[in-house]
Amino acid sequence: MAAKDDHLVYHIERDEAGADLEPPDRAMLTFARKLNFEPGRIAQEDVDALRAAGFEDRGVVDVVLIVSLFNFMKRIVDGVGIRAEEPFRQAKARGDARVEAALAGKDATAGG
Repeated sequence: MAAKDDHLVYHIERDEAGADLEPPDRAMLTFARKLNFEPGRIAQEDVDALRAAGFEDRGVVDVVLIVSLFNFMKRIVDGVGIRAEEPFRQAKARGDARVEAALAGKDATAGG
């Protein structure tokens, strides 16, 4: 991952205010965080903020579906006891080419 991407990921994860995001991206991230961590507090004004940032109905639904899908899949993985994160971190730390290729969206077996 490029240094610029690492910097952006760091800020999105730890210091959202410091992230260099366009207004629609910031609105989407704010909404997604609230839906993920405080779903019972989502209100019409949250949806209105997405619309004010340029999201049409389809875009709002896309954000809701993506956040919901990740939460659904996480519950399934946790429910059946799968713990994939640690082996993934270990493989990445070893510099496993397959992990790096997956992060870059490439096929490691085909040479990129």
